[in-house]
Amino acid sequence: MRNILLATIFFTSIFAQGQTDRRSMSDSDKMEVRKKRMEQLQNQKESTMIGVQTNYLNLSPDQAEKFFPMQNEYKDKVREAQKKYREKIGSLRSKAKDASKFDVDSAIKYQLQMKEKLAKLESEFLKSTTSVLSNEQRARLVFQEERMKSNALKKRTDERISEMSKRNFDRKKKLR
Repeated sequence: MRNILLATIFFTSIFAQGQTDRRSMSDSDKMEVRKKRMEQLQNQKESTMIGVQTNYLNLSPDQAEKFFPMQNEYKDKVREAQKKYREKIGSLRSKAKDASKFDVDSAIKYQLQMKEKLAKLESEFLKSTTSVLSNEQRARLVFQEERMKSNALKKRTDERISEMSKRNFDRKKKLR
């Protein structure tokens, strides 16, 4: 019993120390910790995507070595185009202090330009894969995003249905 009490006190003091450390951290330190955590999560996500794509496209090691740098370059260009769009929209928002004065036509124009740029980048990327991927692999790549979105939507729908059935089960259980 004494050992359990000592262990409880020990773990409580460690937990309290961790809480004190977090509270004493400056805002910049907290932001730094968050940035590092976000980078870790992004790296995990990228690693997972590489594995998923390698399997889905059935890439050989040689193909993967050539394909992923091309894809990373494409993604960097996409991020840059999206960043420029956000900056333009941010500029429009800062100029319009009132929502009624927001220049919607310019926002639509900027959005169209961004979407055209993204479509052009995607087209160029897919054409550049001819030297690395087979025709079958390229076809799979074209429809990969749609497939992944539909799978994610199906998964979310299944989860919601499952959650609803649990709720209904609980309600029926309470009624009896």
